[in-house]
Amino acid sequence: MRRTIAIGAWLSLLAGCTWIDDAQREARRGQVDDDGDGVIAAEDCDDANPSVSTAEPEIWYDGIDSDCAGDDDYDQDHDGYVPAEFVGLTTLKVKGSGTLKGGDCDDEVPEVSPAAKDIPYDGVDSSCGGGDDYDQDGDGYVPDEYVGLATKYVGTSGLLQGGDCDDGNSAVNPAVVDSAYDGLDADCGGNNDYDADADGYVPDEWYAVAGGIPGGDCNDADASVNPAAVETYYNGVDDACNGADDYDQDGDGFVRSGDVGQVTEGVANTGLLPGGDCDDTNPDARPYANETYGDAIDGDCDGGRDSLQLNAVEGFVFTDAHTPVFVELDGQIYLSVAAGDVLTPTSHWYASGFAMVWEAGLVANDASLVSEFAWAKSANPTNFEVGGAHAFRAVDDTLYGVIGRVGSHFRALAFESYAPATSESGQATAQSNYVADDAFDDADVFVDASGRVHGVGCDGGTNGVLTYARVNDLATSTAADVQVNESEGVASAVACAFAYDTDLEIVAARSNDLYSYTFDDQSVAPTFTGTASGAGWVAADVDESVDGSSPLEVYALATQVYVSGTGISALVGQMGDVPLSADAVLLPDGNYLIGWVNDDGTARLAIGNDASGFAYVSLSFDDVATGIAVWADEDNGMVALVSDAQVAVGVYDW
Repeated sequence: MRRTIAIGAWLSLLAGCTWIDDAQREARRGQVDDDGDGVIAAEDCDDANPSVSTAEPEIWYDGIDSDCAGDDDYDQDHDGYVPAEFVGLTTLKVKGSGTLKGGDCDDEVPEVSPAAKDIPYDGVDSSCGGGDDYDQDGDGYVPDEYVGLATKYVGTSGLLQGGDCDDGNSAVNPAVVDSAYDGLDADCGGNNDYDADADGYVPDEWYAVAGGIPGGDCNDADASVNPAAVETYYNGVDDACNGADDYDQDGDGFVRSGDVGQVTEGVANTGLLPGGDCDDTNPDARPYANETYGDAIDGDCDGGRDSLQLNAVEGFVFTDAHTPVFVELDGQIYLSVAAGDVLTPTSHWYASGFAMVWEAGLVANDASLVSEFAWAKSANPTNFEVGGAHAFRAVDDTLYGVIGRVGSHFRALAFESYAPATSESGQATAQSNYVADDAFDDADVFVDASGRVHGVGCDGGTNGVLTYARVNDLATSTAADVQVNESEGVASAVACAFAYDTDLEIVAARSNDLYSYTFDDQSVAPTFTGTASGAGWVAADVDESVDGSSPLEVYALATQVYVSGTGISALVGQMGDVPLSADAVLLPDGNYLIGWVNDDGTARLAIGNDASGFAYVSLSFDDVATGIAVWADEDNGMVALVSDAQVAVGVYDW
């Protein structure tokens, strides 16, 4: 019964209700509003929470998707980034939330996030990098025009210093130590990188890349050193970068004696210049310079303004040198000596005649201007010696020389000719065997109109012999064609020379007189007739003009020097002078230049004439002089002195 009632009751209920299936029931569930917030469950993302629905405003950063938009509650601007403090926080019932990257510095502006591209200098840190928007390279400096400007989202911005000249390179800013010559103004100093000291000049090696700045800076670490600087001499610095020795102010190649060895910074090969410069502001005042007669300058720095310092010609070493002679031919000046030994920069000669040669326009005591010419020469030691007997002349286009030789059993006069233009030469010897006396003391050479070469040699010994020799054709002969030895007592002579007026004569200086020998120079066996001058002169040196090179007769007398020429004469000397050797030339202005060596080895010049008198010039020489020679043209002159071990020259201006 109970079962029947139950079933009946159930059936009664069914009879009063509408039947729905599961799908209907589920569909109807989305239409309900369980939380009563006015939004049906199908549209409400949380129908159990009346504060969450599509009708609700979003409250950001509370972890709830209040408006049911399905967004991460920590990414308000929907740019895919959340502020750093919300990284990892999830949004209730939003799948995938809590996985967004942080770093969003403005979660209300979608254009601002770590994914955004920053626009420099707009004042906004669009990429949220945290850097000053006006310091693109992050080196702590901004360009000057942005100093004080702040960057949105960067709290410490606007405080950086200016001066950044390249805001795209962190290696360039005012705090960087600049490296010169790399083409980069790293410290933004505004200077040309190739002008390290900013003096307006660059070293020559950088001129091509320096952008037009002039070169020539020899010390780019010192702004006081450049081509525009005023040179301060004697400080050891080439201030003006002219490459000159700082201790040679006048550039004449000599320094003051106290500055010898001083080095100029940055200039190669300094500290090597010789001393002795007596006026380093005047290039015309230095050792070896030309001394100018009558001026107020000590030109050669020998301690006297009208004295002449003679110095050994550099590069030439002499032993047993004698009798200097100057000769000019075809624009060249020859200084010939008889020498027992000559060592040159390129050669070594023994018992020879030897000449140093200058171009006429370059007369100076400068070895670089000197060439050499050896004649009657030997490249090996000889069995004979040469003494003071030596003569050297120029006739037409040819040089002629004669030199005395003496061996253990012979005495000879050696002849030589040489034509520089054609290199044609000739040599011959006049030799006497088993002679009883010494070497020749003096010799002379003469060339007549027929081209025959005459020679004479003499000695002043007790058994003195006067030797005359003639070579008819020196180009083809090897021995003299004529040789005569005059041995009578009056033949003893310390000096001898040819004299020519209408006939050829020989003038000999004996111990108490001058003696003239006449003879037939055409004869194959000439005889000599001697006549004393009658003047009573005691002469030590005799030079006669026979070839037109100098219209003078010069005698070194016991106390004076006598010079005579065409209608003029001069007798000069000073108290105490005892001349042993003399030479003279007539200057273009009508004055004489006369030089002599005294018996004590001192030497002197005299310049002047009979009418106006003579001025005397001392010659400084660091040895005992034995011979002298002078030469002059219209501008200047040379003086040569010899001793046994030196040949020295000095140059004199008129």
